[in-house]
Amino acid sequence: MRLLILGSKEYPLGTSDDKIKSGGMEVYTQNFVEYAKERFKEIIIITRKFKKTESFEKKDNVVIHRVRWISGFYLRNPTFNFFSFLKALKLEYDVILAQGIISTLFGIALSRIKNKKIISRPAGIAYVQPQYFFLIKFLLKKLEKFAYSHVQAVVFLSKNEKEEFERKLGFLPRKYAIIPTGIDIEKFSENSKGSRNITFIGRLINVKGVKYLIKAFCKLDKKRNYKLIIVGDGPQRKELEKIACREVFFTGWRSDIPEILQATEIFVLPSLSEGLPVALLEALASGKACIVTDIGLPVKNYFNAIVVPPKDVESLQKAILKLINDKKLRKKLSHNARRSAEKFSWKKCIEEYEKLMS
Repeated sequence: MRLLILGSKEYPLGTSDDKIKSGGMEVYTQNFVEYAKERFKEIIIITRKFKKTESFEKKDNVVIHRVRWISGFYLRNPTFNFFSFLKALKLEYDVILAQGIISTLFGIALSRIKNKKIISRPAGIAYVQPQYFFLIKFLLKKLEKFAYSHVQAVVFLSKNEKEEFERKLGFLPRKYAIIPTGIDIEKFSENSKGSRNITFIGRLINVKGVKYLIKAFCKLDKKRNYKLIIVGDGPQRKELEKIACREVFFTGWRSDIPEILQATEIFVLPSLSEGLPVALLEALASGKACIVTDIGLPVKNYFNAIVVPPKDVESLQKAILKLINDKKLRKKLSHNARRSAEKFSWKKCIEEYEKLMS
């Protein structure tokens, strides 16, 4: 089977020179391809062309086509997907995997023209994102309702993502599957370097709730000698740097996530909405004591994480203090975190996709 993947704005990771950094979709794509290439005859990825990348590459059975695009927050995604559509018209493949609303719309057109099956992964609901103004939100909601009701199947990463989809869009697709993200647990070590670091990993955008974490952390007694490490980048970075105290450090994007987590004592994910974030799975696999918001993530309160309400600075602060002061609880959460991560397998994930695509 030859698989066409649409929507990933960068492949492989680390090749982009865009000021607006890549996010979870690109991480997901890279990991997916790494494990799926053993099961597919050919995987074709259409992504963006950057100054230091070639327009065409082939690595074993992975074929990469890079297309032009127009920079800018509102232009980069639709223009990239339009040129991806034009490129895909000339290619041969058996099934389409489209990620996000714009690539799904173009994928539907391709599936009709070339008579191919299309599977879509929403990667979040676009119209609720706080960075868009009213008219764009209105248009995106209409497009999302149309697109996800005109594909052969929709993939959700978790039960919560499926429920959020139904609540926000008012329907469920005719056919869908819940296929959790996989993780290579052997890449992550439970051994800790003993650093007094509290860590967040992700894009710096409103929906990640990082400002609530910074406010909670900066209220702590500085004599505790903890640091808050913000790993990632995004359009909200300058705003976040303005509200941060001096014990908060912004690293930008990093490729050495296993090492960063090894030097972490407490991992915090203060998001307002998520599917199944890779960063959380990596923290669990690293045996970190985690604090997450109550948005339906696959954790159990005081078993493998502390769960707090979203947008609640006081609750976040109390949870951080609880873990700082309670070594026994940190150890319990750490032990159960690693065990929880073991059930998320890329092999199982790819097998479920194959069933859906056959």
